[in-house]
Amino acid sequence: MLEIQRELGISLSTTWSLQNMLNMVLDACLKIEKIDAAGIYLKDDLLDQINLVAYRGLSAEFVKSMSKYDADSPEARQIWTKKPIYRIDFFSDKMADLIREEKITAVAIIPMVHRGETIGSLNFASRTVDKIPQNIRKFLESVALQVVNYIAPIRIAADLA
Repeated sequence: MLEIQRELGISLSTTWSLQNMLNMVLDACLKIEKIDAAGIYLKDDLLDQINLVAYRGLSAEFVKSMSKYDADSPEARQIWTKKPIYRIDFFSDKMADLIREEKITAVAIIPMVHRGETIGSLNFASRTVDKIPQNIRKFLESVALQVVNYIAPIRIAADLA
């Protein structure tokens, strides 16, 4: 996992394209055994919601249903707490049903926090374990810390343009 994280850091430093960065993050994290699917949500202040901006390993129907959350939804409110989530039961009943249909058995939702503000989340799922193992949790949390330092400046620059 350290090698994956090192390679990700090197890759992220070679581009200023937000979409390329997001794809690099997903590709790197999906190299981890037990992680089968992933998505990245970014906050949209203008529309007061969070949007799924990149994903892997998810069905089109699932993506359509989970593509955005209003800022006051239960899912978004949990992300604003700035604490990682490793349980499925915080989702609304409708979303929990979709997760079961997708055969997802464990999740990791890692808020991306930059200078005290939540700018989005890295979301990961497993179809092979009931809980994300502790060593993988630590890896994903450290990737989020690494990634936010690349993503935030690009988002700030885009807002200023």
